[in-house]
Amino acid sequence: MIRVHKLMIVENEHLYGPGKRLLIYLKGCSIHCEGCINQHLWPFEGGTIMNSSDILEICKKESLEGITIHGGEPLDQANGLYDVVKTIKNEKYTAILFTGYLKKELNNEQLKVWNISDIVVAGRFQIKKRNVNLQFRGSTNQRVYTHNGPYKGYKIQDGFTTAILTIDEEGNMDVNGFLTEDIARLVGDK
Repeated sequence: MIRVHKLMIVENEHLYGPGKRLLIYLKGCSIHCEGCINQHLWPFEGGTIMNSSDILEICKKESLEGITIHGGEPLDQANGLYDVVKTIKNEKYTAILFTGYLKKELNNEQLKVWNISDIVVAGRFQIKKRNVNLQFRGSTNQRVYTHNGPYKGYKIQDGFTTAILTIDEEGNMDVNGFLTEDIARLVGDK
């Protein structure tokens, strides 16, 4: 079981990976990077409890290429997350993991999730090394690891930035991606 803040169907390779994907924002973070844009996800309370069957059903229904796991800090939920990733991988979907941890910091359960993921984006966000023109990453210290499988030879495409603006039925705006000064001015106090 995992505690989910929000799910989104996305098609934005620069931010979330190749193909049509289920973007999963998990609740809870023990790292608390300075300048984090997802501080609202730090608390472990709240959200929706989901299991691997729930996630697999969405992947099948929406004809997705895979899942992208964001947070919060996904590896703070490593036990439940491993079951989710293993289940979708067994059904030939892909998994991309965003984590603030480095591989050398992981316990056994966290390492299992890292190893089974197709792409891992790793390292704490560092505000002094912020760069919005990096694919997948928000700061230059963060690294992208590709494992054996469909993305083995994947080439990172740095040099531009991306943001996704969504407006719900009530007129509320949400921003995903890299919040540049121009976008911040556009959305104001979202």
